[in-house]
Amino acid sequence: MSLTRKIALAGLAAAMVATPTLSQAAQSSAAPTGKVLDLLTSDRASMLLPLGGELLPRLAFDSRVTDAVLAPTAAQRRAAGALRGAKVTWNRTGTPRSITVPGGFLSGPSSQEPVDLARGWLADHAAAFGLSARDIASLEVVRDHELPKIHARVVSFAQTFGGITSGFGGILTVVIDKQGRVVSYAGDPVRATGLQGSFDLSAGQALQRTIRSLSPDLKNWTAVPTGDTQGGYQVFKAGGLVSTQWVRRIAFPTATGGRAAFATLVVKSMDEAYAVIVDAQTGTPLLRKSLVQYSEGTVYENYPGAKKGGKPVVKSFDATEASPGGWVDPTGLLGLPGPTTLGNNANAAIAWTVPLVAADQYNRPISLTSEFNYEFPDSWGSSNGATASFMADANAAATNLFYHHNRIHDTYYEFGFTETGGNFQLINDPSSGALPLGGDPIMGGAQSGALNLTAAVLPLGRNNANMLTLPDGIPGFTNMYLWEFVDDVFEASARDGDFDASIIEHEYAHGLTNRYVGGGGLGSLGSEQSGAMGEGWGDFFAMNDLFRRNLTRTAVTAPYVGDPDRGIRNWNYAKSPATFGDYGYDLSGPQVHSDGEIWTATLWTLRTRILQSVGGNHRKASDITQHLVMDAMPISPPSPSMLDMRDAILTAGELRYGKKYTDLIWGAFAERGFGASASTVDGTDTDPVPGFDVKDNKQNGRVTLKVVNASAGGPVKDVRVLGGLFEGRATPITTTNAKGVATARMAGGTYTLTLQAPGFGIQRIKVPVAKGRSVARTIKLRPNLLSESSGAKVVSTSSESDALPATNAFDDTEATAWRTEEVDAVYNEGKPATTVVKLAKKARIDTVHVSVMKPVGMPRFAAAERVTVQTSTDGKKWRTAQVARFSFKDPRPAVSDMMMKTYKLKKRTKAAFVRVVPNKVFGDTAAYGNTAIVAEVQAFGKAKGIKPKQPKPDKPVTTQGSVAVGNLLQGSLLGLDPYRPGATELTWTGSCGEVPVGNGIDAWFTKLPEGAGDGLHAVTYEGSVPIGEFLTYAYDKDCQPLTGGFALFGETAPIPAGAAYVGFLLLYGAGASFDVTISEPR
Repeated sequence: MSLTRKIALAGLAAAMVATPTLSQAAQSSAAPTGKVLDLLTSDRASMLLPLGGELLPRLAFDSRVTDAVLAPTAAQRRAAGALRGAKVTWNRTGTPRSITVPGGFLSGPSSQEPVDLARGWLADHAAAFGLSARDIASLEVVRDHELPKIHARVVSFAQTFGGITSGFGGILTVVIDKQGRVVSYAGDPVRATGLQGSFDLSAGQALQRTIRSLSPDLKNWTAVPTGDTQGGYQVFKAGGLVSTQWVRRIAFPTATGGRAAFATLVVKSMDEAYAVIVDAQTGTPLLRKSLVQYSEGTVYENYPGAKKGGKPVVKSFDATEASPGGWVDPTGLLGLPGPTTLGNNANAAIAWTVPLVAADQYNRPISLTSEFNYEFPDSWGSSNGATASFMADANAAATNLFYHHNRIHDTYYEFGFTETGGNFQLINDPSSGALPLGGDPIMGGAQSGALNLTAAVLPLGRNNANMLTLPDGIPGFTNMYLWEFVDDVFEASARDGDFDASIIEHEYAHGLTNRYVGGGGLGSLGSEQSGAMGEGWGDFFAMNDLFRRNLTRTAVTAPYVGDPDRGIRNWNYAKSPATFGDYGYDLSGPQVHSDGEIWTATLWTLRTRILQSVGGNHRKASDITQHLVMDAMPISPPSPSMLDMRDAILTAGELRYGKKYTDLIWGAFAERGFGASASTVDGTDTDPVPGFDVKDNKQNGRVTLKVVNASAGGPVKDVRVLGGLFEGRATPITTTNAKGVATARMAGGTYTLTLQAPGFGIQRIKVPVAKGRSVARTIKLRPNLLSESSGAKVVSTSSESDALPATNAFDDTEATAWRTEEVDAVYNEGKPATTVVKLAKKARIDTVHVSVMKPVGMPRFAAAERVTVQTSTDGKKWRTAQVARFSFKDPRPAVSDMMMKTYKLKKRTKAAFVRVVPNKVFGDTAAYGNTAIVAEVQAFGKAKGIKPKQPKPDKPVTTQGSVAVGNLLQGSLLGLDPYRPGATELTWTGSCGEVPVGNGIDAWFTKLPEGAGDGLHAVTYEGSVPIGEFLTYAYDKDCQPLTGGFALFGETAPIPAGAAYVGFLLLYGAGASFDVTISEPR
């Protein structure tokens, strides 16, 4: 699943709880007609859009995604093959993505200047790129950066097209070691280098069209230049928006050449800012991405109350090696009345009333003696979030934020994020060269939006933090918010995020990664996996720093506002079981925060192994790991996949440490499924295939499993073998064949493997693997006695929803669930629901599995807290076999609280029937606790002759559709704005039992085949629309939208449980025609 298709209202609360990805909110100023679903106030929306929840749509668009994939030419392959020992990967445009020689170099030593050497190497091998000598000569240097202490240089070039520099992609990065040897190449150039189109529009016209398309209510907005330039961009007045706006003339690389275009940077609010690239002739959007990711002073080094770093201390704000001018400007510039929390690296203000910090510069600590020693009374916390109580904490909050921003600046500077790397500074060292731009200290908003809690910004102004990264030369903005208790949504104590060092560093790290990865620029983190790594890096750097400074030994992010042992994530990272094959494992499906945890856990595994190798010295382990991680960033390709970044870390390790850590790095990545045989289509792939083997095959073992039916004998085919604890939405390492055999190559160690198949449920085994040896195991897999595939049948149910019936609890997978009917009351105050299963044969049950994993889009507090499993021999007299109990740690239930538990019964119990009773749910409100969810109940024991039947997936059903003309005012572009029906949808009448009578005016609706709304099916649109964009949505039987968002042709999107229709909503353009295919992937 790609960035653009994951709508499902993916992750609210910015960069910590879930990045508030920004939108091109198309809202009509006129009142809508017909039915309108207000996503802020409707019952369904209340379920789908909890504060701090996981339901804001990902908004990203790249017109090149549908371009045909180009293969390298024969001449290119020959030229690449001439590079002895080189490993070459290719871009979809037919050019090299990466070139390395594992354990070696791409050239011999040289005394040439690095830029000349890099350009010369590219010229020597231009044929491999499909470029000419003239093309190489016209490359523009965009980064010439030295990695600290090892004197290696990272030189990045941008392609030019008719003299116009690429503005997104078209990057070629060459790494040179201190001996002048070319170590590696990474990039995403295109072969065609002519300029297409012309600059018919002015910069102002391009900006006007962009802003008016993003917000139709600003149809009279006019671009007025200020006459200034910043970071190479023309600056335009705010014109009623919250910030100035920026425009730059660029070329937009495509497979057929560079398109004349403008890059516009539009900042609307604290949670809404975009880079939009528009065609310079027509103003048509070509690409869009969100820019939000979501002296002395008294400070807290960790967080108030922490065992270490939890007491206020006075820290100097004076000069450091990385900040020779000190942290505070002593002059009182900008008309401020004296020294304040402003300096060369950072600018912190109290942002109570404004969405962006820059507009509220006068609300800040001021000290004529430059001593910012404010008491922190914790009025917000001690009053349990009383109105306006936070004001007493404000000066201390801004001071703490300012301190940490400067501290992080200096740390990152030490590890390479300097002026030439694109760091955040007002004035850059003149000796650092011509490339660094300066003029961009980090802008920090303390207690952001605390007095501006309108209904639209409430989910973003509490329980949150975010970062808006703009290009080098333009300040970035980061906002810290207040945290508080919201019942059945986010049950946190009242805290001020300005005092949690891990939150502050997580957000600052977004600035680092957006500017430092893959040559920097707007395309540095433009894919799903790179976005997830952006979140994962934030957590890693925050924890790595605290361990380095001996302030904690608990691998957790945001402990001050969340749980002390796991913060606001699914696990303490030292305990996380997540692997590469688990991508999309979490309750929200594929999502950058959840999947970012996979990356953090992997880096933490790497750090742990390094810690062991250096005798337990935490500072040394932190330094080595941070060098590896940060050195890899500028030498990676733009928008890297996780495997791209694995390879970059390996290259960085050999560049700085030789081969000292190569085997260790491979071992760490293999442990987390990023091994030598792991694969991914590219950075947009959300179903990557894991591999648990290392490069050196002598360190691997070969595992062969033969799976047989323990009840009836014979092989079991199509058993999914998963490398970890997750089953639902996880990708297997391998699958058994018709003989029940599956094989895999795995590095030496002991593994927990999860086996899943229809009729056999979910069962886990441990397999020890010895390096250099083969291990063969025969697994006698017991049938799941409650599975329909094993012949069991649900005979009665007291309550179930149409979309999620009780049969889902007995279908062998955690990907679906049974949900009781919604009621206008608290479930825990009524009579518990029951469902009864009749077994195919009488059995003696000895083991029970229970899971309460909620499906995507369902409220997490509706998951069952207590589930009773009872047995009966006649269906009348019942005996309790097991009570499954689940619990959670504040602030909310996580996947680790809900996943399957295994219960070994004290003694076997005879059963012909099994009854399941969800006695209690986590929630205690009628809004989120008015229904019960049970994902799976399985039973195993002694029963002979059971032969589960393998259900066949439904055959794909394909129909055709077409749309006449686009309508920008339909759907929901932001996810918090009201959903608006278009002209087609308004012709849906009555009970909407069929598709709208006006189908095809501005949208096309398809009625799903029977059974396709079970949560296991998917939809794919294949076709064309001349210069247009579209949304796809799923609708329930009452024609109300469930999930939806921007999509691309060729993408396969899951259909949520309960869907009855899918819709194609054309936003602009005309004459769309397409096939709609409904399939059941297995």
